[in-house]
Amino acid sequence: KEWLEAKVKPGLNVLHVGKRIKPFQHWEPIYIGTHQEPLYDERLSWEGRSDKMAQGFKLCLSNYQFHILDNAFLIHRPGIKTKKTLHSAINKKKIEAQNVLLKKTIFPEIKKLYGARKGCEMF
Repeated sequence: KEWLEAKVKPGLNVLHVGKRIKPFQHWEPIYIGTHQEPLYDERLSWEGRSDKMAQGFKLCLSNYQFHILDNAFLIHRPGIKTKKTLHSAINKKKIEAQNVLLKKTIFPEIKKLYGARKGCEMF
């Protein structure tokens, strides 16, 4: 709503600063970062879903702030999801295997390396 009601200004400006904590603890933002942020876990795949959850969880545990820009947009491949394309891309075996990897291996690794922070959730 804030974005829809914001006045259009030239250039890029920070519209809002947000964190991945409740009620947005499952937010999977696509962002531009540096080598200082936790890296994307290459063991995960977008086909298995929830691939950005581990990285987002690490960012939350690190108290990371997202600076949301007003005039910047990104659409990633395969593009805008529709009901038809979403259902055709579902591979239940990959999703199940990735969920097991996240819960049994990656989540314990993250907890060991980053600890805990109130409001941060991975699942």
